[in-house]
Amino acid sequence: MPAGGALDEETRTLIYLASALAASSKACIQAMANKAKMQSIAPEKVLETVRIVRFALATKIVGDAEPVFEALQKE
Repeated sequence: MPAGGALDEETRTLIYLASALAASSKACIQAMANKAKMQSIAPEKVLETVRIVRFALATKIVGDAEPVFEALQKE
């Protein structure tokens, strides 16, 4: 990604990390974890990024399970 965009480098790295986690891309997760460390991004920011992804994926699973809930209500 070229420099000079609307987002600063730290934000870009955290977004890339979140995307990699959501996509379960181990190589990209490792690369972004290394980049976050090289950029000295505060561990609290990295952990918050992981928590955001965790909650987003949990919400997706609950949403995806709606047909299951509907089927259980029909019994």
